[in-house]
Amino acid sequence: MLRLGGTTNRAKALEIGCGSGSGIDLLLDSFKVREVDAFDIDFDMLKRSKTRHSLRSDAVKLWVGNTRQIPITDATYDAVFDFGTLHHVHDWQSALLEIHRVIKPGGRFYIEEITRQFIVHPVCHKFLDHPQENRFDRLELVEGLQAAGFAVCRSHQFAGLFIWCVADRIS
Repeated sequence: MLRLGGTTNRAKALEIGCGSGSGIDLLLDSFKVREVDAFDIDFDMLKRSKTRHSLRSDAVKLWVGNTRQIPITDATYDAVFDFGTLHHVHDWQSALLEIHRVIKPGGRFYIEEITRQFIVHPVCHKFLDHPQENRFDRLELVEGLQAAGFAVCRSHQFAGLFIWCVADRIS
């Protein structure tokens, strides 16, 4: 994603579905964001992230949250990051609209995701718990981004299973 979209030039960023917080480290250290807000729906994972980032509390704000209802005012973030969260959201199209709402015009959305092909694969389906309905492939994700008001700058796909994408808020 760094090669596709570059650093964020000291941006204020949001990470959706931060889990235990490894993405936050990546944002601060590699993407060079100045400040990270992040949330996860799982309280236990969020506790791990808070412990992990206790020394960086001046640059990191964490809360329990939902990607379809982000409690932030419009046009707050320069960048939003998704490290494999969107495919867990049943109505991912609504989540894209909500993400669009909180990104500033000209802001960037960095996406790392898995596709429907990965999710419904019999082996993956047996060992991983993912929603099976309303999943996306690369084209459907790009179309969803465009419908939400994003312009896709670059995308890459590996073996039809993984997608990396960078999109800018155009409206």
